[in-house]
Amino acid sequence: MSFIFKKLTHDYLLILTTIIVFLLAIGRQLSWQSLDLPTLFSLAALLILVSTWSQLGLLDYFAQAIMARAKTTRQAIVFLLLIAFFGSMLVTNDVTILTLVPLFFVITRQVDLPVTRTVTFITLYANLGSAASPFGNPQNLYLLSYYHWPLNNFLPTATLLLAGLITLPLGLNGLNQEPIIRQEHPTLPIKKRTLTYLVLGSLAVLSSLLGLTPAFFGLIMALILAITIDRQSLTTVDYGVVWLIANFFLIVGALIRLPQLATFLKWAGQSFWQTFITDALTSQVLSNVPTAALLAPFTSFKVALFLGVSVGGFGTLVASLANLLAYRQVRQRLTRQDARHFLTIFTGWNLLFLLISIALVWVYRQI
Repeated sequence: MSFIFKKLTHDYLLILTTIIVFLLAIGRQLSWQSLDLPTLFSLAALLILVSTWSQLGLLDYFAQAIMARAKTTRQAIVFLLLIAFFGSMLVTNDVTILTLVPLFFVITRQVDLPVTRTVTFITLYANLGSAASPFGNPQNLYLLSYYHWPLNNFLPTATLLLAGLITLPLGLNGLNQEPIIRQEHPTLPIKKRTLTYLVLGSLAVLSSLLGLTPAFFGLIMALILAITIDRQSLTTVDYGVVWLIANFFLIVGALIRLPQLATFLKWAGQSFWQTFITDALTSQVLSNVPTAALLAPFTSFKVALFLGVSVGGFGTLVASLANLLAYRQVRQRLTRQDARHFLTIFTGWNLLFLLISIALVWVYRQI
């Protein structure tokens, strides 16, 4: 417990947002109904689930399996980026980041791969792929539900984001193509009976993420898996990120009740471009999931809102939860100086993708 407390007290963004929430509470501006409990339950369940898989050595197993198939370092990176892109379409960008980034760091113990560039593009591609899927991220699910948006109308717009794959050469440019020594196929680190139990439990957790079962059920299942298989995994969970997202929901809930903000949002929702630009910029500060919930009641331009929060996932560290999750995992594994360098490069690439995405939306509107 002392280790967990120490990590929380060194999380400056968490401390800052907690102070803001505390001040809002003193001013009686908080509404606990602003908390999106299903999202928080789902995030906690994911963190516990990935921690359990990691503690059992399964991430090492998958890392070795990838390396057994990759012939060069560049090919290994291509595998990871494509898994990030298409995997996020199926299991959300957050799940993809929580799985692939730890997996990547396991791979780097065996093969020398560029950390900053690879983790940055894993995150960018997870955001891109998830935006192109109706259940790739929380805001897509929310918008589909809020606007009663038929899938046959949603998908043609979402496929625009598939064009993001043309940026793959950017992620590979300048990377050395070192040969990888052929490795034997890894041995499964746990008994098949335990793996079967873990897989079934994980599917139950994922069913809650897709809305097939209540989010609280997914959290309970993740806790049961961790407690019955490896209790130690509960001590390695990044609980601070759940607390941080809860703070964001509370802050957004307080902001939305300001009369001046409501007036501005009504104005912002009056046209496609006003809605799109407002969403993309607001996401840079509040993150794209709260932004979708914030602006949906004020606009009928659902396509602009969808594209705005999708594009808005690029840019700052807090623009997308996936960005934040990736950085927190990097920060846990690198020195403070290296983590700062990562954040600079990460933000630079994100801003470039933000501009590229805005340009793609402009082209889309001209067609």
